Amino acid sequence: MASQSLKSTPILQLLSLSLIISLSALAEVEGLGVNWGTAASHPLPPQKVVELLKANNIGKVKLFDANPLVLQSLSGSNIHVTVGVPNSMLRSLNSSLKAAESWVHDNLTRFVSDGASRVLIDYVAVGDEPFLQSYGEQFYPFVVGAAANIQMALFKANLAEKVKVVAPCSFDAFLSESGLPSKARFRPDVNRTMIELLRFLNRHHSPFFVTISPFESYHENKNFSLDFALFREAAHARNDSHNTYKNGFDLSYDTIISALSTAGFPQVDIVIGQIGWPTDGAPNATPSLAQEFMRGLIDHLHSRSTKSSKRQLPAEIYILSLLDEDKRSIATGNFERHWGVFTFDGQAKYQVDLGQGSRKLVNVRDVQYLSPKWCVVNNNKDLLNTTALALDACAAADCTAISPGGSCFNLSWPGNISYAFNSFYQQHDQNPESCDFAGLGLITTVDPSVDGCRFFVGLRTSLSISLQNSARFCSIISPMVTAFLWLLNQR
Repeated sequence: MASQSLKSTPILQLLSLSLIISLSALAEVEGLGVNWGTAASHPLPPQKVVELLKANNIGKVKLFDANPLVLQSLSGSNIHVTVGVPNSMLRSLNSSLKAAESWVHDNLTRFVSDGASRVLIDYVAVGDEPFLQSYGEQFYPFVVGAAANIQMALFKANLAEKVKVVAPCSFDAFLSESGLPSKARFRPDVNRTMIELLRFLNRHHSPFFVTISPFESYHENKNFSLDFALFREAAHARNDSHNTYKNGFDLSYDTIISALSTAGFPQVDIVIGQIGWPTDGAPNATPSLAQEFMRGLIDHLHSRSTKSSKRQLPAEIYILSLLDEDKRSIATGNFERHWGVFTFDGQAKYQVDLGQGSRKLVNVRDVQYLSPKWCVVNNNKDLLNTTALALDACAAADCTAISPGGSCFNLSWPGNISYAFNSFYQQHDQNPESCDFAGLGLITTVDPSVDGCRFFVGLRTSLSISLQNSARFCSIISPMVTAFLWLLNQR
């Protein structure tokens, strides 16, 4: 199609409008929230996490499940909540309205009340990115039916006016051969189901939840530079007819707008359900770059101040993530366990305005740790078989920090073996037997952390089993970690 005719198409007219759209100050309208995941071997107690949210004036939180301990901790907090339905439940909720009614009764009704202790639940997110390409089509037949049954169950429980049903969508659900928004559409394999979902959302005035991941776009797309991802002035602009894109967020967001318009639903509101930058586990996954991205994102959103726009940017954006999760799936990369603005124990990795204004982020206080002890390699023993033992440790514990590009990647042998040993030891609550490793482990009270590589001490918590989301639990060892340990052993 000639460029002259492209300029007059409704899609491009809509995209041009999106370039001048505005967003009210996020902190003032509580438009900025965070994802709170609990796929951790030793998660912070929920009440501590709620204290963290309130101390930093974070007014919205998105959960991946409906854990009663978490919801109870949010009672009376005035924090707006999105609860999640795991992918593993989609089939049963699709096939049975009674199952949906039971789920709503057990997970919503008793928490949503008119009293001071109520939980302010705004959304039920049906599935956790069920259209992710790596899942194949296994969830397609169940998403819309499950959403419809949850909606009916809400209606019967007199909650439909308070709670909306949504279905989070991954960014890989969109395609554009040119890599530009004007040619964007949904993937052919998901298009039919997505249109059914959009009809449902439109009928019930529910928003379209979607992930934007500039970090993954940067790693997977050679035309997506680091400058472009991080809102840097030096970024090479990309042109799409009469639209010019100077950063990855605008390009990604207009891709969503274009795909929705092509599907016939330009009027559906958009909520960014996940967006962030990891701090470990891969090249360019660092706290300094995460800070640059987050500050760039928030400053960029605040700068769009035109009030006369006919189409606003999403009023809600949820940062991925509040805390690191050492049991989060690493199928897409080791960085998946390091999305947190805060470490697993609630300590800020960098500074960004999440709603607290000019104040620094407030850390979790009075954290209960295990004893200050670590498990390391006993250098007085024959270390011939330590690599195999470390691989076994990493199969059960989190060793993503020693993968290429990670914060502990520069550890030499046997320091990297000690890291693996300690990770396993802390995950098993410092049980002396978990530092045996065929007699090659040694318990020490001397902190082996070096430079930016932290040998952590675990949390003292009894919640590790009850808070785990089995649907998101992953204990596989990364091939990159395996290769790294093997190569070091050859030196």
